[in-house]
Amino acid sequence: MMPSNIKKAVCLISLTWLTALNAGAELPTETYGQLTLDTLPQHTLLINTFSQNAVLFDADTQNMLGMISTGIGANAFEVDREKGVIHTAETYLSRHTRGQRTDVISTYDIRTLSPIGEITIAPKHASGSPMRHYSGIVKDGKAELMLVNNITPAVSISVADLTSGKFLGEIPTAGCGMIYPAQGLSFLQLCGDGSAQLITLNDRGEELSRVRSNTFFDLEADPLMEKPARSESGWVFNTFHGKVFQITTDKGQIRVSSLFQVGNGDGGWRIGGMQPVAIHRSSQTLLLLMHQGGENTHKDPGTEVWYINLKTGATIHRLALAVPANSIEVSQDASALLYAGSIVEDQVQIIDLKTTVTMGTISGIGLPTILQNL
Repeated sequence: MMPSNIKKAVCLISLTWLTALNAGAELPTETYGQLTLDTLPQHTLLINTFSQNAVLFDADTQNMLGMISTGIGANAFEVDREKGVIHTAETYLSRHTRGQRTDVISTYDIRTLSPIGEITIAPKHASGSPMRHYSGIVKDGKAELMLVNNITPAVSISVADLTSGKFLGEIPTAGCGMIYPAQGLSFLQLCGDGSAQLITLNDRGEELSRVRSNTFFDLEADPLMEKPARSESGWVFNTFHGKVFQITTDKGQIRVSSLFQVGNGDGGWRIGGMQPVAIHRSSQTLLLLMHQGGENTHKDPGTEVWYINLKTGATIHRLALAVPANSIEVSQDASALLYAGSIVEDQVQIIDLKTTVTMGTISGIGLPTILQNL
């Protein structure tokens, strides 16, 4: 038999539970609303976690502003502040980890971070690793095309019209990959023979012309990293051993300029990381994530950020990081902030670009892979 004191306790718990149920029935129905980002802070940072979401932070206060939930493989977010939207290429599987595959370009409202449209594209967009240049947008007048890199392993480009919301087709690009928007409706790619390729489209997404540069890097001896930063006139790339090039275009032609050498490629300081290059355009400052290492250490995190004069190649400053970083980005305003993201430590260091004083840290993000200004 149950002891009397336990019986009393059970009765008391039952009475309390029934009372709570009755009281709950009288409570008003809860309602919920939605916060909106009507005005974005000066330093709004988008952090891609490559875990089917991206988070937005006010870098000045380190406060989280919101989150964008995505499909699989959202490598980069194409931001249009003027129109108040963000586009990204994603993959969805009917059984979450298996089943029928659908690839789309999703459009999100910046104010609500909610999806407001999508374009179904060829189900083959490249998404094997966090890579900023698996997509890009090219514009000319009213024409606005989004390009998405495909790998099956054949390489091609899907073209979608953002104005009409239609998938226009696919362009084969055998031997060349990635997307670096150039003038008008044209884009650059890197090719396996050590050259660059420029493809120009019309407003229907059809190919008008295709040209190649001369070979300017050796894929075996000193490969070119596919992670450049955009300058005022083109794209700035680097090789594994620290040679710096700028690729520009003019009237459908490619110009490759060899700028200078950074670090010591024979076991000394090297450029490396997931997003190792940034440019503060108004001050013409090239920022490089550097580490000490030998051959095949190009993905190692950087322990320093080197400030390089983009015009002369002179090293202006070497900033030692408190925590080694995989990715860097810089805001483009007069009071610029430098962002340094660490996957291992799960944080983003926020540093005043001019004074090099650490202004704060964003942590508990997940995997801060690609950093983008919003």
